[in-house]
Amino acid sequence: MKPLLAILLFIAADAFACGPWFPSSYLSDLDSHFIENINVSKELELIAIEYGLIENDAHPKGWSTTIEAERADFSEKATRMGGVDLTGDYQTFAKAVRAGDTNAIAPSVPEHLGEFVLYLEGMREFMADANVVRPQAWDALLALDVSNRLYRTPWVHYMLGNLAGSHGHLDDASKHYEACRATAHAMQTDQALGLAHASFKRDYLCQTNLTRRIERGIAAVGYYNLAWDRDREKFCMEHLQLDFRQAAKDGLENPGMAVLEAMALFNVGKQSFIRELAAIPELKITPRLAWFMYKNGETEKAEAYLEHCAADDILANWLRYRIAQRAGRTDAAIAHLRKWLHRLTQSDRLVYQLGYDTEVSPKSAVHGSMGTLLASQGQMMDALDSFVRAGAYLDAALIAERYVETDELKRYVDALECRVPYHRLAEFDEEQVRTETWTGVVELRLSWLLARRLFREGRAEDARPYYPPEIADLLNHFLAAKKTAANIWANRETRAANLYHAARIMRWKGMELCGTELYPDQTVVSGNFPWSGVSNESAIGPTENPPIYAATAPIPNVRFHYRNIAAELAGEAARLSWNPHRKAMMRWSAGMWIMNRHPVEADVHYKKLAKIRFQPLAKAADQKRWFPESTPLMDYVHRSEDYIEPKLIAKAAREYGK
Repeated sequence: MKPLLAILLFIAADAFACGPWFPSSYLSDLDSHFIENINVSKELELIAIEYGLIENDAHPKGWSTTIEAERADFSEKATRMGGVDLTGDYQTFAKAVRAGDTNAIAPSVPEHLGEFVLYLEGMREFMADANVVRPQAWDALLALDVSNRLYRTPWVHYMLGNLAGSHGHLDDASKHYEACRATAHAMQTDQALGLAHASFKRDYLCQTNLTRRIERGIAAVGYYNLAWDRDREKFCMEHLQLDFRQAAKDGLENPGMAVLEAMALFNVGKQSFIRELAAIPELKITPRLAWFMYKNGETEKAEAYLEHCAADDILANWLRYRIAQRAGRTDAAIAHLRKWLHRLTQSDRLVYQLGYDTEVSPKSAVHGSMGTLLASQGQMMDALDSFVRAGAYLDAALIAERYVETDELKRYVDALECRVPYHRLAEFDEEQVRTETWTGVVELRLSWLLARRLFREGRAEDARPYYPPEIADLLNHFLAAKKTAANIWANRETRAANLYHAARIMRWKGMELCGTELYPDQTVVSGNFPWSGVSNESAIGPTENPPIYAATAPIPNVRFHYRNIAAELAGEAARLSWNPHRKAMMRWSAGMWIMNRHPVEADVHYKKLAKIRFQPLAKAADQKRWFPESTPLMDYVHRSEDYIEPKLIAKAAREYGK
């Protein structure tokens, strides 16, 4: 691993140990806190489809109650076939049957509606006699011409499955549930109640043979994942986990490949499962079996299995990348990621977690991993682009601020889609920065980072288009104040007042104008805490691209460096002014801005303040032997970001103590 990446990983351990929660970063956490887990439900769906346990489309879930579905189906067929509206008579009979009225008289209906009456008469049979397993009315219904039983055939098979299951005829129950699904698919009339959809769960639970039960469980979980029925999927998944534990304990009779592949996902009974695989002649090697070996630390076996897997399989290719990356074969790891980059980022077969509890998308995981590898190879512009695509703003900020030339970064930002002048400052909010940050925020903050970097390098005019509009306005005021202060033909006190104005802008908005995104100023969190990835200057190795870092580092290279710049500007303004009161006010501001973090430098301003004769603020400083407290007027002048007339500046210091 390259020195940069090694140093970043070392520093990140300290960053995580202190302070509040920090978003994770790929550069700092890929090796220690990056976990990929297989999406078991999705894989079971793919297994069920691959081995013919389910079709690649879902049945309707249903949208109504049983009574509503009866009315809707009857009314639909009656309307389609024409004739007298008998829906009311039918509903009356249906309610009576469901209420247990054995004397209810069935309405007289045309032949094409007879299936609905026969279905209710079959219900009346088994409700009257608990021993009935197959009502005669339902046999009569199933004997009708297909065109006359389109709506109730799936219902009859579903109910026959329930009756057979309740009487212990589980094989018959399973056959009826299969028939329910087959007829619903063929007839396309199971829209309202969705019995075919519900039958997968019933079919699974009625199985007694463990191998067969697991097959049906795979079908149920896979189907409900396909159909986005999360409640049933969760229910069946919980039962399937119990079945696999039982299988690991007792073994299975002649498990097929679908069952073996599913067992590999659940990761139970490692040694017994490996022995079982070894005992199977001509075992079909699949990426899921390679996954099992990889997750259980059998890297060599995983690699051997991957040699038999398709080159374009998403899961296999991710495993090839991870094995190469962990073995230090960076070039091979990059090649595997690049080969199927688009397909990997679109896949939902894996769930990626970066940090302690942060789930990231496949797109972020793949591009973030790629960025880490490219950074370790010194390919910084490619790494930056990968981190931007990943939404990994912390990583992108580190590369952009420290490891690429300013003009390279400028060309990169110019090619982005964001147009900074059209976005207000609120859209740059640091609270939107996460482990995976929205692309728009990443691009906007990169632009702002570039602006501050250009400012620090003395290219303030070039920086203007890359600032948020509110900060660009402040920049204009700052530059105008500096320009007036530099005009030797202007009034000396006006020049000093403008320089003092520039100093105040720098003090109160210096972070927004020229603060570093990461160390030392931590603009990304408004200066509050260091983030993972870079927590202090030693995160940048002395041999790593020194010209780039030297050119862009703040001067002085200290936390909140802009306060020192503001103090210098205020000191220059004091030297420029001839008025003792204005001198005092400017010296006082300069010292107050830096006295807490840099008392030695502040002492210079204190001594010059205390030497001003016949000035009340200077006298108070001399008596206190440090900077005295402010008055309301002094505080207003001291904190204002607007231009203040020389007279008001003088008044604030002249009236001190009155």
